Amino acid sequence: LTGHLGQVNNISFSGNDQWLASGSSDMTIRVWDVATGKQLKVLTGHTDQVIGVYFSPDDSCTYIASTSFDKTVKLWDVRLGTEIKTLREHTKPTNNVAYSYDGKYMASCSDDQTIKIWSTDLTTKESLMTLLGHEAPVLTCLYSFDSKVLISADQSGVIKIWSMPEGKLLRSYKAHDELIQDVSIAGDNNTIVSASLDGKVKLWDITTGENLMTF
Repeated sequence: LTGHLGQVNNISFSGNDQWLASGSSDMTIRVWDVATGKQLKVLTGHTDQVIGVYFSPDDSCTYIASTSFDKTVKLWDVRLGTEIKTLREHTKPTNNVAYSYDGKYMASCSDDQTIKIWSTDLTTKESLMTLLGHEAPVLTCLYSFDSKVLISADQSGVIKIWSMPEGKLLRSYKAHDELIQDVSIAGDNNTIVSASLDGKVKLWDITTGENLMTF
């Protein structure tokens, strides 16, 4: 898939697996047809490089959320190719964004060391909650498939587990010696995989915080 004029920072499949969204340092989000590789849409509006993209989990895959070094979170209508709303509460670059799988919430994380929880209601522009506790830029966040847990990871190698939707911190552990580039969760909703600039990939038990395996 070619077309971006800068590095590609993030990708997200739509729930129906028909489309792929990509965010780039060229300040655009592009939407691609997975089967043909054709570029369907170019979403413009961010004023700095796009760091995170995430398709909404609804059956029609209508929306994309994005984050950028311009400190904003934006929501887009995929079919119309238009920006729906811009969320502006973060005070430093926003690094990643994730929908809850029940479709009710979005989480965004930032260099300002916070995670903000937003309603997916199209008219609401104020955050519902700010999660505090990280002592370094928060680089990534992700909901479990049952939407009951939020995982976040930061530049100092710390992973935090939050109970959702109440936003209570359940546990925190020093997972890596360098910044954590990304986290993912297994279908059992209990196993996290983390990848770091320390050259290691690790598996973790969400409930206990036990390191199950290190690659």
